[in-house]
Amino acid sequence: MLLQERQSGSVELALDVVSRLVQAADGARVSWRELCVSDLEALLLMMRQNILGDMISTDARCPAAGCGARVDISFGIGEYLQSRRPRKVKNVEQSPRKNWFRLQGEAVEFRLPTAGDLLAIENHADPHRELANRCMRPTTLKPALRRRVENAMEALAPRYSSILKGVCPECGAGFEIYFDVRSFVLQELHNRAAGVYQDVHLLALHYKWPEEQILALPQNRRAYYAEMLRGAEATA
Repeated sequence: MLLQERQSGSVELALDVVSRLVQAADGARVSWRELCVSDLEALLLMMRQNILGDMISTDARCPAAGCGARVDISFGIGEYLQSRRPRKVKNVEQSPRKNWFRLQGEAVEFRLPTAGDLLAIENHADPHRELANRCMRPTTLKPALRRRVENAMEALAPRYSSILKGVCPECGAGFEIYFDVRSFVLQELHNRAAGVYQDVHLLALHYKWPEEQILALPQNRRAYYAEMLRGAEATA
C-alpha cells in the first residue's frame, strides 16, 4: 500500500521501504540515512532478488538512425552484484574522523556519500557540487587530486546505478542505457503491488475480514483467496 500511495523513485521512499523490510542480522538498530549510497542500492537489488527473483529483464529501443528496433536486456542480480564488489585502494587509509578516509601523503580527506546526503541535495541548485562539498576536505581540490578521491570512492563503494552497454541484434550498432537501481526496483515493486486494493476489497466484501487482518496475510495466500473469489464471480 505504501508503494501504491507514494509512487516515485525518491530516496525517501527507498529508505522507507528498506527500513520496513530489512533488519540488521544481529538485531541492532540501523540509522538508515547513514547508509552509504552503494549499500542502499545493493539492499534494493537484494530485496528485488528475494521478492521477484534473480533475473532482471527489460527492453530498450535502438537509438541508431533508421533502426529503432526493440532490444531485450537481461542479467542476473547475483552476478551483477559480484561484478561490482568493493575493492581496497592503495595509499588510502582510515582518518581519525569517524567514517572518513584520507589519501596518504596528502592533506585530503573524504567520506562515502550517504542516503542522508542524497536527501539533503535533492532540491539543491547544484547537487553535484554540494555533494562534493559535503564529502571532501578541503572542498576545493586540484583536478588530479579530485580524480584520485573520486576513483577511491568508486572503488570502496561502487555505484550499482550505472551505464549498461549493448549491441543491437538488428543493425549491429552499439548503445548505452542508464540503469537506475532505485527507480527501477521501486517501479517493479509498485507494479507488483498494483492489485492490493482490489484484493482487500474482495476479501473484506466476501469474508468480512478487517483490512488489518487481510494485509497481515502472506501475499501469496491473499492473492490465492482473491483469485478464487474472482473465479467464483466469473462462473456465477
